[in-house]
Amino acid sequence: MKTSRLLLLLPFAVLFGCASPDCDKCGEHKEGGKTSVGSIRPAGKVKETELPALAKISYNDALKAALAAAPGSPIKGELEVEEGTLMYSFEIVGADHKVTEVEIDAGNGKVLEIEKE
Repeated sequence: MKTSRLLLLLPFAVLFGCASPDCDKCGEHKEGGKTSVGSIRPAGKVKETELPALAKISYNDALKAALAAAPGSPIKGELEVEEGTLMYSFEIVGADHKVTEVEIDAGNGKVLEIEKE
């Protein structure tokens, strides 16, 4: 049964980067610390001015999610396409005076990555 399930998932693995037969969250696996696929993947070259129209969540909602994941004071925030995924990226200074970068999926508000600098 596992083999036939794997064969059915194989075409999706090519598209979404997931070949695990036990996966129920394709597109949310980490590869080298990065999320392989986010919920919004703009096709082709997109101008920065077009990015806000593609986002499903607001900057403020993304900031709330980032601060929930890494409490502190935000010093930088931007909406960008990184590795093909539309995301909000925030730099937050914590109580330890260290900067943490938090990436939030611009489609569903989920934390994609937290990285201490």
